[in-house]
Amino acid sequence: MKIFNKIYPLIYGVFGSLGFLCCINIFMDLDYKVSAHPYSHPFCVVAGSLSLIICMAVFCLDITSFMDNERKFRRILKGMSITAVSFVICFFAWNGLWQFVSGFISKNGW
Repeated sequence: MKIFNKIYPLIYGVFGSLGFLCCINIFMDLDYKVSAHPYSHPFCVVAGSLSLIICMAVFCLDITSFMDNERKFRRILKGMSITAVSFVICFFAWNGLWQFVSGFISKNGW
């Protein structure tokens, strides 16, 4: 069970950054027109929703394993630092992948 305590913060970072990127692409982009980007809007809705569901499920699992831990404060600090680092790294990785795929789609005229 201890291995999962180390994986949970990574899952938060990976799927949290994907959900955050999808949220930015849907809600924060003021020049965004759904008709101009017919593939990205449904992808962002589905991927963002799935990321939120995965983060909530992992959070529930994390809470149940957290109750059995004796060093709660240390685990919280370690988990938050791993989550922050993995969030930033994965955010830039997802953003680079997003730019690559959108360039590929626009180049092929899809």
